[in-house]
Amino acid sequence: MSDALTGFLLAMASLVSFTASILFTRMASPHLSLALGFVVSTAVNVMVASLLVLLQLLWQVQAIGWHLQAFWLFVGSGVCATFLGRWLFYESVERFGPERTSVFQIGIPVFTAALAWLLFDERLSPPALLGMAIAVTGLLIVGYKRGSNAPRAPGGGFSLVHSLLVLGFGSSAAYASGNLMRGYAVREWPEPVIGALVGAVAGLILHISVTPGKRDLLAQLRRASPRGLGLFVIVGLGNIGGQIFSIGAMRYIPISVAVLLSMCTPLLIFPLSRLMFANSEPWTLKLIGGSALAMAGIVLVVLR
Repeated sequence: MSDALTGFLLAMASLVSFTASILFTRMASPHLSLALGFVVSTAVNVMVASLLVLLQLLWQVQAIGWHLQAFWLFVGSGVCATFLGRWLFYESVERFGPERTSVFQIGIPVFTAALAWLLFDERLSPPALLGMAIAVTGLLIVGYKRGSNAPRAPGGGFSLVHSLLVLGFGSSAAYASGNLMRGYAVREWPEPVIGALVGAVAGLILHISVTPGKRDLLAQLRRASPRGLGLFVIVGLGNIGGQIFSIGAMRYIPISVAVLLSMCTPLLIFPLSRLMFANSEPWTLKLIGGSALAMAGIVLVVLR
């Protein structure tokens, strides 16, 4: 199997995993607060990644090497993506729904491509750049909805901090920074599972440190809705799977291309939300046309 095909398949697996985590967050948020849900899902990240590392140690004959710089890059990716990016993103999922919010993930590959070019001189071919532009345009068409990005503050005024633009773009920038760290780290230290574990541990520590009533965390978990806990466990499984697959894809294809493919969640979110949620957006010509344009751009990137 060629490196390009391997990277593509890993990125597609990451896309499916991240899509599942977004949809299940929508289902879980009415039953459990996001603050507590983040702790649960990130703890699942740590447990699953630890189990996979243990299995790797038992299965792998060759000893795992050590790379200090890559280790700290994975820590930084956990701070930026697992903690800050995820918190901002799922806060917007709860406030605005998965359809509107998932569109802001298109900013992640754009920011990632710009940072990769500026910091690591990672250049894409003209067809790949054109494909990214077409895909982003299509996703913008899919996601744009007049008046959907500005909720009202409790007093009736505009709340800048809680606006979709601030939450969405803030999440995109944080995820892009984390992805860039992961992509560079996995090329220096090709251990995607260990990298995901390191980032998950860093994210969990930060999540717990900012969770309200953290001294009463165990009591909160005992009082929590079993349905909410179970759904956030699934969210955690989707997140850690998406991270591992995405980090693995970055070993074989350009970082920005791997991120673009794994972040095209709106193409799955919209039809699946239509099936799963009664108040989801109906199919329109704009939605179908934007999705087709995005798919055309993705095909051009893949066949670059």
